[in-house]
Amino acid sequence: MAHYQPLKQTIGIPYYSNLQCNTLGLDSSDHCFDKNHYNLCGDVNYSFDDMGYRNNTPYQHNAILAIGDSFTLGLGVNVDDTWANRLSKILNYPVLNFSLNGASNDWIARRTTELMDFFKPKAVIVHYTFSHRRERPQQDWHDDERTECEPLYTEQENYENWRANFTRLSKLKIPIVHSFITNWHTSSINYAALGTNIIAPQPIYDLARDGFHYGPKTHQILAEKITNLLDFELHQFL
Repeated sequence: MAHYQPLKQTIGIPYYSNLQCNTLGLDSSDHCFDKNHYNLCGDVNYSFDDMGYRNNTPYQHNAILAIGDSFTLGLGVNVDDTWANRLSKILNYPVLNFSLNGASNDWIARRTTELMDFFKPKAVIVHYTFSHRRERPQQDWHDDERTECEPLYTEQENYENWRANFTRLSKLKIPIVHSFITNWHTSSINYAALGTNIIAPQPIYDLARDGFHYGPKTHQILAEKITNLLDFELHQFL
């Protein structure tokens, strides 16, 4: 892909660059939610490209882009079971997974807008994270260092921060689907009022190896829901 090095300089995550491992974050025997469940599951392998993303698809300027946190990265499942890869198989079209373990909604919005300088995507799928996460202002820190995971603000402040990021992304002149992890916010939301391109949080039908994130069935169901909505959204731009 043209402009690969400028792209890497802009969005690269050095900590994850070319990382190969079989445990990551919560997905380990020491940090998982249920050791019995963990031990019953099979092997999970993580392979990150040189820009620090869990992609096994060549970079194409007109791909569909998936942006999110560890639920999009696919913590606790193999890459073929992530919703981004399942979506790619359903559509028979490349889906690039730009996700970061522990990402904030600030990061998700920032990274999405940065990607628009390098891609002309067919569509963008955003999968929002917990509303209390924020991005620290230190711009000289790497992305994986900047997330503030501890709740520091009120419920209303968290919602307003998310809403500002949502509004920022909604202004992009591209087909976009907004979706949400389960229990992302502490109070109820009227998702229907947000627009037609919204997928409300879904139940978790099965668990990943770490006992917290989506299992393969949940990834598949989310991919199918995105497919159904994406077909409608793409027609809106024809």
